[in-house]
Amino acid sequence: MTDTKTKNIVTLICVVVISLTVVGYFTGLRAPMHTSEVTPRLLLLAADNTTSLAPDTITATRYADMHEATRHRTTAFRTTLTDLKSKTDTFAEFKISAEEKAASLVRLEANRAFNGAPPTIPHAVSETSTAACMACHSEGAKTESLRIPKMSHQFLANCTQCHVESNPRHTPAALFRESSFVGLLAPTAGPRAFAGAPPQIPHSTWMRGECMSCHGFAGLQGIRTTHPWRNNCTQCHAPSSKLDQTPLASTPMFLEPPQVE
Repeated sequence: MTDTKTKNIVTLICVVVISLTVVGYFTGLRAPMHTSEVTPRLLLLAADNTTSLAPDTITATRYADMHEATRHRTTAFRTTLTDLKSKTDTFAEFKISAEEKAASLVRLEANRAFNGAPPTIPHAVSETSTAACMACHSEGAKTESLRIPKMSHQFLANCTQCHVESNPRHTPAALFRESSFVGLLAPTAGPRAFAGAPPQIPHSTWMRGECMSCHGFAGLQGIRTTHPWRNNCTQCHAPSSKLDQTPLASTPMFLEPPQVE
């Protein structure tokens, strides 16, 4: 009898606690927000958020104004058939002159032994760990005095196997034999299917899968993309069927089979 009474009391207490929890939850949802609950500092910032903050402080958008701010920010990127021409004129300032492009191509050639060769390292290499290279070149950056391109290919464990210093300190240039190899001329532009069409990629995409490495915000001005907000480059710029294929000989050559008696 005592056990039954104890169980009933415990059950009653559980029911009361659950009931109060449910009532408190829905009461809290319906409770209005009173202005008296706002701290004086928040009221001060809401009344004047320009003089109360430091000059370099970026104020946040209020949740009530978030929808309007987002709509206003994306208005410039909305394009319809009726205003397509005006939108094209809007981006006229992003056009790159032929002189800037030619100067950028000359700088690219100066940093390579030949067209398509791995670029040389323009600074001294004092670290032997690949992590030291990835610290800057995994994402790339650009400062007032430095241009750090993003790595254009997948991660490889030994950077200096392909990339060597422009002015090596540990290996004198006299140890290497002079070479007269020239290589193919660097392309200046990709062909277009018709006037106004996106140009074809004028180089192979092997080891150049990250287009923004050269054409991104850290790239040279003459070859920087005019539309960095588009993320899929090969959707419009088609790879070359000639440069991205390995041609085989008309008659493949194989080694002679072993002579077994």
